[in-house]
Amino acid sequence: MNKRIILAGTFLLALSLPALAQQTETPHRASISTRGDSIIIRKGEGDLRIRLYEEQAEGGAKPHEVEIYEGVYLERRETGQNTFLDALPFIPKKRRRNAYEPHNSGLYIGFARMTSQFMDFGDTRRFPQDLSKSWEFGFNFLSVCHNFRQNPHWGLNIGASWGYRSFNIDGGMALVKEDGRSVFAAGDKETAYGQSRLRHFFFRIPVIVEWQQRMSGGHLLFFNVGPEFEIRHGVKSFSHVNGGKKQRMGTGMYVNPVGVNLLAQAGFGDFGIYLRYSTYSFFQKDKGPDVMPLSFGLAWYW
Repeated sequence: MNKRIILAGTFLLALSLPALAQQTETPHRASISTRGDSIIIRKGEGDLRIRLYEEQAEGGAKPHEVEIYEGVYLERRETGQNTFLDALPFIPKKRRRNAYEPHNSGLYIGFARMTSQFMDFGDTRRFPQDLSKSWEFGFNFLSVCHNFRQNPHWGLNIGASWGYRSFNIDGGMALVKEDGRSVFAAGDKETAYGQSRLRHFFFRIPVIVEWQQRMSGGHLLFFNVGPEFEIRHGVKSFSHVNGGKKQRMGTGMYVNPVGVNLLAQAGFGDFGIYLRYSTYSFFQKDKGPDVMPLSFGLAWYW
């Protein structure tokens, strides 16, 4: 066998494979001629066929090509498809090297406070509270993602979580309903308020863009940010009146039933931190204090 033909065929095959890998499933054929000899490469569904022909002439007859080699390369395909179970928590998942892994908060807990405006981290006089006694917790029960063009670094995450948030009301005051508004009532000689709270439950649906990088140990360094839609329910105001048992001061409290938050998260591996800002007032317009909630804390991702 002509060694030059074999070397030329090997070189041309190495140059051709990257281009062939990007072709569609439609069969494709390419012919390459080298000094009278031919190399035919055929791309089909699931295989790649390579045929090598040599020009030969016997007994003075007209030269013709004779097949001297045929090789078949079978492509490997990813047969595992995502199912509904892959979106649920606590379900073991097959983790592949360099595969994109979404980070929606699996379980999170943190502090909560009211601020005067969007992206303000300071305290507000419109809502007296003790930050150390105001908190939230929640857990994610649904998580799906879309990886941008199979790039392991970027993706879009969508999740759903449920949880509970409680705001402490400080200064011997309680939040009550009065003349169609939620207002703070101070104690007097006959009535004293203590350990007052405003609490609510929520459903949250984050839609966030994430960047991640797998480190040498196999763990992911990640950051994500995006809007989060919040549905509030079970809103109630409580207080201990005159040192007695907890009493309900009102329900609903003219709170906006739907909110839109800005959520940012960062972490390493299965743990991280989060910061959540509400983009508009917690109460309905002219129905309560003009305040916006924020929360920050720790998260465990699954």
